[in-house]
Amino acid sequence: MKESQPSAPRLRVWQSWRGLGAWNYYFLLKFVLLAQGYLNFDALSNLIFAAVLLFPLPSLRMHRWRQWVALPFGLALLYHDTWLPGWRSIVSQGADVTGFSMGYLLELADRFINWQWIGVGFALLVGYLFISQWIRLTTFTVAALLWVNLSFLVTPLFTPAAVTAAVEKPVAAQPAASSATTNTVSGPPTDANLSAYLEQFYQNESRRNVRFPDALPADAQPFDLLVINICSLAWADLDAVNLSSSPLWSRFDYVFSRFNSATAYSGPASIRLLRASCGQSSHHNLYQAAGQQCYLFDDLARLGFTSQLAMDHTGEFGNYIGNLRDDADMKSPLMSQAGLG
Repeated sequence: MKESQPSAPRLRVWQSWRGLGAWNYYFLLKFVLLAQGYLNFDALSNLIFAAVLLFPLPSLRMHRWRQWVALPFGLALLYHDTWLPGWRSIVSQGADVTGFSMGYLLELADRFINWQWIGVGFALLVGYLFISQWIRLTTFTVAALLWVNLSFLVTPLFTPAAVTAAVEKPVAAQPAASSATTNTVSGPPTDANLSAYLEQFYQNESRRNVRFPDALPADAQPFDLLVINICSLAWADLDAVNLSSSPLWSRFDYVFSRFNSATAYSGPASIRLLRASCGQSSHHNLYQAAGQQCYLFDDLARLGFTSQLAMDHTGEFGNYIGNLRDDADMKSPLMSQAGLG
């Protein structure tokens, strides 16, 4: 009679720890990007994701299936951790993107890809594959995730009492002389502090207003004002191409070189420029009605200036011309574009 071979003992759930495997490289890459300031790292979500990957499963097949199922969630979490726009913004701007030519899309892709960091990622991959032959990296990955989470939890506990008082103190209780220009919120960059700082900034800005004279002096000599708004051009760009000291700027009567438009896109930037008679408002309020005293060109019109509008494009992309009309009170007709390439 043939004796049956005893089957291998079935592992219990808590004896089925298998580690993070290749996901260690995923978290290692995130830690490096976080250290360089390239990620808006959601520490708790990453810790939960690691816990899901680590949870012991007795079946090897289930473990392998989990690895594959986790891939789209890992990619989504990586995108969530970046500074890239959210999916709602992408969907809302989808119609505009479809107007881009293939050549322009390829140019944007080339600008977007940081080839140096592609090289860094490859070097980290080689290093991970080499070291993982002898060292179990899961322990270090989990320890790093716990440390990052604890650091985010502990930091707010050390907020000075003076800072807390400044956050909770009503703006109206501040001295009138300094409330229009001084922001009293300080301390670590917690959500509460940042929100309070931003709210106080908007309240201070709401009091700002440029008062134009009722009329120009009787002996004033006629002159023109030329306002040039160039899409996505900043002084940092001029510095990068060594044009910030161009002789062109010496021909201007006034050059404003230290300012912040508080926006990163041409439409909102133009609205802020044309509402320059008042202080900065939130992005949402840019598309709400403003007081008549806020519109720069209306103030100039009351001094006798006549406005003209010229563009090197149709203004249809992103409803740019509509924003100028509806939200910046630019009523001047668009000048002829005949002869423009």
